[in-house]
Amino acid sequence: MIVHGGSPSPFARKVMVACEEKGLSYENKPLVPFPKTPEFLAMNPLGKIPVLELPDGTYLPDSSVICAYLERAYPEKPLLPTDPVACARALFIEEYCDTKLAETIGPIFFQRFVQRVLFQGECDEAAVATAIEEGLEPVLDQIEGLLPDEAGPLVSDDLTLADIAFGAQLSSLVLAEVEVDAARWPKIAAYQKWILARDSFATVMSTLS
Repeated sequence: MIVHGGSPSPFARKVMVACEEKGLSYENKPLVPFPKTPEFLAMNPLGKIPVLELPDGTYLPDSSVICAYLERAYPEKPLLPTDPVACARALFIEEYCDTKLAETIGPIFFQRFVQRVLFQGECDEAAVATAIEEGLEPVLDQIEGLLPDEAGPLVSDDLTLADIAFGAQLSSLVLAEVEVDAARWPKIAAYQKWILARDSFATVMSTLS
């Protein structure tokens, strides 16, 4: 399998970590800087990464679609709980991380990592400060009140897609050099340390160095 879309993308990271957790072999084609070529648009008409290319030449776009495929195709190590309620909770957290949290972190990540590191351009620190104060901090306040007291899997005894999606976004904060204040958000800080210490995240994050 080939994952089109590099680890600078949190959504590509999400897919790559899911593959690592399932013990699947894959090749990564970063596409950085990302070209919306006719060839790529044929893989995904939305023009977004990641896209999973299967050995038979089938293309599967969208990180959530890809992870759903991996669950069905490789069920030996599940990333969704069998309990229907727990499964629904995991899928909602995945959706929340892919939308609300990603939209909140995105402007910060773009300025601090994409613009400054990947494109070697100027970072608009004023825009970053505004995005942190008006966007990120209120969302972290909300999430802090929802997390369990002990750092560990969010919805069951085992790691799920909820953890992978949350970890993918938290790793963007690391890349953007935004520290989660352990005094203000102790549960998020502890969770971030726990999830990013997993071998799967460490392996994927190492591709950025």
